[in-house]
Amino acid sequence: MKAAVQAAVAATRSAHKDLVARWNSSTGIERATTVLLAFMIVGGVILRIQGIGFPPRLTFDEQFYGPTSHHFLSGVPDLHDYHPPLGKLLGAIGLLLYGFNSLGWRFAYLCFGLQTLVIAYFLAREIFADRRAGWFAAAFFAADGFFISYSRAGLIDGMLTCLVLWSMLAIVTARTWRGVLATAVLLGAAASIKWSGAMTLIPATVALLVLRRVRWYQMFWFAVTPVVHLAIWIAGLRLMGHANDVTSLWAVLSNSFTSLAATGVYSNPLASSWYTWPLLYHPIVVKLAQHGAHSHYASSAGNPVFWFPASFVVLGLPLAKGAALVKERWRHWWPNHFDPTFTRAAMLLSLGWLALIVMWSMVLGKHSFFYHYQPSYGFALVLLAGFVAKLERRDAGAVLAYVGLAVLVAIFFAPVWGEFALSELEANRRLIFLPWRP
Repeated sequence: MKAAVQAAVAATRSAHKDLVARWNSSTGIERATTVLLAFMIVGGVILRIQGIGFPPRLTFDEQFYGPTSHHFLSGVPDLHDYHPPLGKLLGAIGLLLYGFNSLGWRFAYLCFGLQTLVIAYFLAREIFADRRAGWFAAAFFAADGFFISYSRAGLIDGMLTCLVLWSMLAIVTARTWRGVLATAVLLGAAASIKWSGAMTLIPATVALLVLRRVRWYQMFWFAVTPVVHLAIWIAGLRLMGHANDVTSLWAVLSNSFTSLAATGVYSNPLASSWYTWPLLYHPIVVKLAQHGAHSHYASSAGNPVFWFPASFVVLGLPLAKGAALVKERWRHWWPNHFDPTFTRAAMLLSLGWLALIVMWSMVLGKHSFFYHYQPSYGFALVLLAGFVAKLERRDAGAVLAYVGLAVLVAIFFAPVWGEFALSELEANRRLIFLPWRP
């Protein structure tokens, strides 16, 4: 125990010395950017936590998750929600700690929302081999309303995004079969939040093959993923008092899939087509509560200063790389601007973005919603962070101006992300476009 404490103290001192050395070696412009990044991270954490228990009732789709988590704990059968059970199982942790109340059914989702900032940091740092990219990623996630709003609500999409990014971090850092096995388990967990999480298997497999940090045949450990998924289903059924033998499990899976597919038959005013998501066309207000003459909004509208550049890089960089492969005049341009590490990272993150959005292109907008884009947007935002970190080496002043603008825009939108008391007029000044309003 004493040795562990000494090791932790030594690691903390080493990290502090490294931080001081990096600060002393940076320019004044880079230091100013660092201060703004820290402000975004701290501000993003505060926006997620403050007033998390308000309103003290279920809002929007929380009705599908808070009560179901309570049923898990009570052993009461409940088949009102057809998604896999892990999100509700994890959501039950908050109920055990705080009881069946608004803090209880939002607590676990808040924890995953905060955790996503940490995962974004490590994923960007590892995939770009650049610590600065990690700090940009953490700050961008912290100051984006898409992630803030879902951290404040008892909804499983933020939890899904966190586990998707965890899966990619695991495979990027894997050096032995154990890392691949950990990735397979995390993939099974992501698919057990929502089935769409299973699509992360595509970029994870390509990452294993492209990075070549483990032998290619270690990909067979991914066969563990469906085993983990089925085991979680069995645990969920048992906790809810349902039969959990093979026949019963198959019946539940078939019924869940059929029921989810059937919901797409009906039109929903909140639905939006997948091709509108990169344009920030129809974000949803995931929490709205009245309190006297004022309202409290938690809008999932992202920070436009991040949103549109992220859409540009996740689409533009693969196209530019493709042009570099087929056009003579582009062949020297790409290596002059992007090294092999950045190139691999950009291709993997773009593939992750595509894999998590492609299935929604087949739904045709009847039952696809803005929140389905969150895992894909997570990949795009990590890629943007790596791109901005690389740009900073060429033009630190431009990056400082960009980050400063992002801070100002975040401050402007913060009241409708963090549920501040606002009049309808004040809210509409921020929810500028009609499709953004409830």
